Amino acid sequence: MRLDRFLSLQGFGSRKSTKKLVRDLRIKVNGVVVNHYDMEINGKDRILLDGKEIPNLPYVTILMNKPANYMCSLIDEAYPSVMNLIDPLYQKRVRIVGRLDADTTGLLLFTDNGILNSRLTNPKSKINKTYQVKVNHILKPTLVEEFAKGVDIGQGDITAPAEIVIKDEYDALVTVHEGKYHEIKRLFGHFSYDVIQLKRLALGPISLGDLKEGESRLVTEEEYDSLLACTHLEKKEQL
Repeated sequence: MRLDRFLSLQGFGSRKSTKKLVRDLRIKVNGVVVNHYDMEINGKDRILLDGKEIPNLPYVTILMNKPANYMCSLIDEAYPSVMNLIDPLYQKRVRIVGRLDADTTGLLLFTDNGILNSRLTNPKSKINKTYQVKVNHILKPTLVEEFAKGVDIGQGDITAPAEIVIKDEYDALVTVHEGKYHEIKRLFGHFSYDVIQLKRLALGPISLGDLKEGESRLVTEEEYDSLLACTHLEKKEQL
């Protein structure tokens, strides 16, 4: 692939803009400053812009621990966009996988693999999502059986069976398998609970781990492979 095309695909502007990056001697390939924007590169080359490495990957997928008071949108609206929290190298390249409400925290993925994004967010894929939930009054043990049967949450939506593990009087772990709109809040709302804190801990095979609130990182190759596996995508088709 030509260097200018590679840079454009990574979100650094039009081919004309990326040619200027090369002419301005801001690009290194394998440690050497280059001035030929039409040079051919491959997946083994190490490419830097202003000393910062540009991942030479077919796809980029990012894991974030989303803080409260950020919106899952591409631009600032009522709250700042979560895009402000990821490395500027990737901001024009990736898209948000699904969404969390402004007051919801925890695991959020970004990817430029459109097929993977679509499958992770499609309710028919039945991707597990686990949340830490705090409610406004004492949790009843009967919720375990009720959640397992599926719940009518209104607007014609009946949830698939969900799992709830009650940790103490007000706190629980809940795993759902569809990702309906506001599913967790509507689940508890059906039983007259208000959700006062909500944090996503896992999406499919990916867990939040010890990532600090507001931080993000590239997923590992093993994590990426596990996402492909849970969405029934072949790795060889994604290269």
